Amino acid sequence: MEDKLDNQKDTQKRLVAEFHINVYYYLAAIAALITALFFVRPEWAYAGTAILLILIVYTIYKNLKARAWVDSYLERMREDVSSSQGGSYLTMPLPLLVVDEKGIILWYNSKMRDRLNREEQLVGTKLQSIFPGWNWEEVKSSEQMFFKQRIRDTFYKVFHTVTESANGSVYTFYWLDDTENVRLQQAYDDEKPMFAYIQVDNFDEVVSEIDDARRPFLISEIYTLIQKWAMRNSAILHRVDNDEFMLLIEKHHLENIEMRRFTILDDVRKISTGTRMALTLSIGLSVDGDTIIQRDEGSKNALELALGRGGDQAVIRQGGNFEFYGGRSKNVERKSRVKSRMVAQALVTLINESPHVYIMGHSYPDMDAFGACIGLYRATLELGIPASIVLEEAAEAISMVYQEFGPNPDYHFIRPEEAKNRMTQDDLLIIADTHRPNFTEAPELIPLTARRVVIDHHRRGTEIVESLSLLYQEPYASSTCEMVAEILQYLGTDVNLTVEEANALMAGIILDTKNFVFNTGVRTFDAAAYLRRNGANMQQVREFFQEELDDTIIKSTLISSAVLVGPEIALSSTDFPSVNIKKIVSQSADELVDIRGIGTAFVMGPDPDGMIFISARSNGKVNVQVILEKLGGGGHLETAGAQMNGVSMEEAREKLLEAMEERNE
Repeated sequence: MEDKLDNQKDTQKRLVAEFHINVYYYLAAIAALITALFFVRPEWAYAGTAILLILIVYTIYKNLKARAWVDSYLERMREDVSSSQGGSYLTMPLPLLVVDEKGIILWYNSKMRDRLNREEQLVGTKLQSIFPGWNWEEVKSSEQMFFKQRIRDTFYKVFHTVTESANGSVYTFYWLDDTENVRLQQAYDDEKPMFAYIQVDNFDEVVSEIDDARRPFLISEIYTLIQKWAMRNSAILHRVDNDEFMLLIEKHHLENIEMRRFTILDDVRKISTGTRMALTLSIGLSVDGDTIIQRDEGSKNALELALGRGGDQAVIRQGGNFEFYGGRSKNVERKSRVKSRMVAQALVTLINESPHVYIMGHSYPDMDAFGACIGLYRATLELGIPASIVLEEAAEAISMVYQEFGPNPDYHFIRPEEAKNRMTQDDLLIIADTHRPNFTEAPELIPLTARRVVIDHHRRGTEIVESLSLLYQEPYASSTCEMVAEILQYLGTDVNLTVEEANALMAGIILDTKNFVFNTGVRTFDAAAYLRRNGANMQQVREFFQEELDDTIIKSTLISSAVLVGPEIALSSTDFPSVNIKKIVSQSADELVDIRGIGTAFVMGPDPDGMIFISARSNGKVNVQVILEKLGGGGHLETAGAQMNGVSMEEAREKLLEAMEERNE
């Protein structure tokens, strides 16, 4: 080590001396010119002589100072490098790099030079200029034993030690070639086995409508199609039932499936069933998880999420996030009411076991959320259990229907602050018309009880209330009020609905179906008929939807100012705030989609607090739910909404357009 540093010192001195020799040549040339001037212009020659003497003195001074600096620098480097490891690693086969506490390179061995493949001298340069990704302050303070670094095609584990010298701390980095381990790890990850769960969404509905003779051929066609898809992707398929399958696949084959965007979804949809319904698949798969048991559980949860979003899609959990493929079909209505009856029985049990029931909808409640809360409140009264409806304030969207219940002492409305002080772990919390905790009227109430129920008709998003005692989520339902109306019929006791309660439930159905136009099925009209039998008055319900003049003007402006931002896609926005903006943008989107040449409409507007509401409608060709999910919203394929806070209208428009472009890619 000492010999090597001495040689480096001699080399540095020779370079300095060589530089100064060149300076002396320049001075000699100047002296010759001055001598010549004595024969031509003596007065200039005297001035030149004075300048030359000054240059000579300055050059001698700088020369002595430079030599002193070189000697001092090399001496410090000799001490730092020697103290770092005592000079014992000259023969070490690892690439080495020594830097001072400022990140300046003091020394490196030939193996490090070969790895870097750089011809220039690196001593004295900053470490970050060689490795731009390094943060020297973080490297110094890190307590990790090693970190990873890649140089071209080689992967290294970089260890470092710290020693103290007379000039401060010295850091020595050891580079251990870890390429083989990295490649083995990559091979292990690529060959990681994963389970995918596959389910035919509407198998029972389709099979019930075809001839018995056709049924075996349809089952065989489904299995054969999925089997061929599995074989093309080197996967093993196991049939659990006629409509349920389990796939075992290695991770590296998943990339090809994703790139093709799960073509099996389209292939199954093309199967001819002989009915008006097309078969659809739901697939759930999880890449996350250290063990096969964890990945298996994650795949089951992903399938549950796919089914909760209406089916006809694949859901992959990867990197802590969910990725969605498909989801282009409308929800298929289930004609059987078995699930409604089972949910009603389970709900009765939970209510009877609770000392008090708290009911709440989503924030900025609409007719559907409020009507569902009223219906569930009636259920608890019929069972003799005290209940409270959590409501911060009666917003303009429900003000007219709220007047039917607010002054009535039979209905107990409570603010979130009061509920927070009263609620216990034994109480039951029922959440209606949303499954997202942050969208509820009072998210802070959710952790206060261990008994939670969610009743919702929206397609499931990635966020959901956890640790539920009961989840009733049916995307095929027109509204939560429809679901609650069915539950009331299976409570096991005759429910005495008042006219006001029937009107509230009917208003929720009318709102979400747009007067029985969208998302209506046989069970929607059955629920409406049940409410009519209990006194629902359509004329009174219509009065709930009467508009103020200012709101009508804003809506007219939104419709008239709409512009096409894509094929049959309209976008409109207003900067004029309104307390009823949520209802206004919703109704404007409904009317825009009824205009010829517009198949999808997005409408935006702010409330007085600056919250921007977005409402989207589609004729089914564009999945507006997937687009607004990127903005934190959700809903259904044809009807969706979102809220944005802390952004301007222009910024909100840009984010919406970006989400639309991402969906088209």
